[in-house]
Amino acid sequence: MNSANRRDLLKWGGASGLAALWPGLIDRALAIPAARRTGTIRDVRHIVVHMQENRSFDHYLGMLNGVRGFGDPRPLRLAGGSSVWAQPSAEHPDGHVLPYHGDSHTSRSFKVDGADQSHVENMHIFNRGRYDRWGHTGELHNRLLHYGPGDLPFYYALADAFTVCDAYHCSTMTQTYPNRLHLFSGCNGGGTVGGDPQMHNYGEDETPSADMAQDQQLRPDAYRWTTYAERLQAAGVSWKVYQEYDNFGDNLLSIFPPFRPCAKDSPLYQRGRAWVSEHKKGPDRTRSDGEQLVEAFRRDIAAGTLPQVSWIVTAADLSEHPTAEPAKGEHVTAKLIEALVDHPEVFASTVFILNYDEAGGFFDHMPPPVPPVGRYRGHSTVPIDGETKDYAGTSQAGGDAHPIGLGIRTPAILVSPWSRGGQVNSQLFDHTSVLQFMERCFGVAEPNISSWRRSVCGDLTSAFDFAQPDTGAHTLTLPATDDFRERVARSHAGVANAIPAVQQPTAQMPGQRPHCPLPYAVDLVASVTPEGRLRLEFVNQGKVGATFTVHAHHDDAEPWHFTIGAGDRHAQADWQVDRAHDLIVRGPNGFWRQFAGVQAPLLDVALVQLPARGAAELVLRNRGTQPAQLSIAMDPRYPVAGERHRMVTLVPGETLRDAWPLAASDHWYDLSVRSAGDAAFLRRFAGKIETGRRGRTDPGIGAMQVTA
Repeated sequence: MNSANRRDLLKWGGASGLAALWPGLIDRALAIPAARRTGTIRDVRHIVVHMQENRSFDHYLGMLNGVRGFGDPRPLRLAGGSSVWAQPSAEHPDGHVLPYHGDSHTSRSFKVDGADQSHVENMHIFNRGRYDRWGHTGELHNRLLHYGPGDLPFYYALADAFTVCDAYHCSTMTQTYPNRLHLFSGCNGGGTVGGDPQMHNYGEDETPSADMAQDQQLRPDAYRWTTYAERLQAAGVSWKVYQEYDNFGDNLLSIFPPFRPCAKDSPLYQRGRAWVSEHKKGPDRTRSDGEQLVEAFRRDIAAGTLPQVSWIVTAADLSEHPTAEPAKGEHVTAKLIEALVDHPEVFASTVFILNYDEAGGFFDHMPPPVPPVGRYRGHSTVPIDGETKDYAGTSQAGGDAHPIGLGIRTPAILVSPWSRGGQVNSQLFDHTSVLQFMERCFGVAEPNISSWRRSVCGDLTSAFDFAQPDTGAHTLTLPATDDFRERVARSHAGVANAIPAVQQPTAQMPGQRPHCPLPYAVDLVASVTPEGRLRLEFVNQGKVGATFTVHAHHDDAEPWHFTIGAGDRHAQADWQVDRAHDLIVRGPNGFWRQFAGVQAPLLDVALVQLPARGAAELVLRNRGTQPAQLSIAMDPRYPVAGERHRMVTLVPGETLRDAWPLAASDHWYDLSVRSAGDAAFLRRFAGKIETGRRGRTDPGIGAMQVTA
């Protein structure tokens, strides 16, 4: 970060010694080297999963420099030409609402509710991928409010020191419980279990009673598949849930029959149901500051009994649920990390994962990838069993079948000696990625995860460097900050949250960040059939599955959804291009292609990726009977070593190769090809050439694009 951005991180603190604690805490964490035994993932001895409640990525971290946030150079286009940022709404005279900053210093932004979060509501907003109905309930004054580094200084500092994931999605487009079911068991009743997926919040009162009478009230047909905790127990891998009272029932183990009822002296109860705090009654139970939870966590660390796998479930008031102020969540997160850092030998072999169960109704601009289930158009080369919720025979969701996920993008920060350096990781992840990471670390498989999800959602390993972890000097010298309780009180005393009378695009913090190498190697080969149809061949030569969407903007047809498994390819010719057309293809990590014109083209234009050379090569062929004069240009946001604009002429039948070295742009590109003889003709190619080496984030990330 530059010095101006650092100054934005100075307004956080706490009455419990945190004024002096957390700036030094991050410095101390950065100074602890990884415990190297093998130089592999086997060096990880502890995984701590601190899942909080109900926040979207843009809502929390969309202003962080380098991430695909408010300055995304190629946002989704909505019908009419506006970008996804300008959500249609009657809440403002402009006819749309833009994201706006909820300044916690002057407004009541720390108390904001993102509104309905159900699966049916999410399906309506998603609109089969059009993603244009966020404002249909008149809640955009809540949904589009976002924070910045002055509101979340600790989280922005944490992201600046370790690795933030900007393509981490929650598992399902719905509420908390189905998402946490994926974290605790790999599915929500779908997956390979094969049942009807649970898509709404259903749980039991977790407050223990003397005779456990409440534990007998579990539905006899509920939650009969195996949890990951049970698998760890059977394999002899230590684990524990550190939980407080009044936690919204967020410990989803408690609703599975082996845990309910179970004897209080049994391992399943002691590890999965016991409480870190004494039983309290009345309103005091909601006033926890996390001290008992942190102390229980700290005691186990000091005693050398920290489990190999830990799940943290805070009290509702600390959970960052929209009814719980984010500053309180920062406080307990800092205390948990402090407990680890105070024992460097433990932190040196620990991965601490901060993530969020669902988006809480808050806006994020990246439509979640979904499989082509039911009447959703497209194709998947991998099985999509267990990824469908069928509403047939009901009045919900049009009585149709819909995908259960992935869900809206949510924040995720990975804190460890192997993820230092303020990096961004842009591989597609979800909550089952956490279980896949545990599989890699401890060798305990989770068979509930669906084939589709296991194909496209990574195992988090691309976010870490176990062989050669970053050992450079990284410090954040920050002065003492205000007490977090004062921050909460100040926000409570502010003005009501409201969309600005004069709307302005949000400015993302400037500058690039280190970017993790990713396992993607995807391509798209386009050709025109004799019938005037565009044939797209999706090619995946990478090690992981990849998702794509095709939006036909000329007729506002519903998008197509494609999943191409590792090593697979698929060709489809379903878009008529012998008349006006404008198609955009989106893929992982900024992959983007556009095909526009008013007639079947006589020019073939392809982009060939050359990873070994760190270059892209355009292959141009004139199939017509007249010379073709073409204009080739690199978007001005992308640095080039030589000329940015080139003019070439192809005689009939000629093929030309035009190479573009990309070292100056950190191997990112955004190239457009136009024809002097056909003003409507456009071929545009954008994305990144993966070289297998750590790089820098997309230099095109900058100003918010209100029109796309």
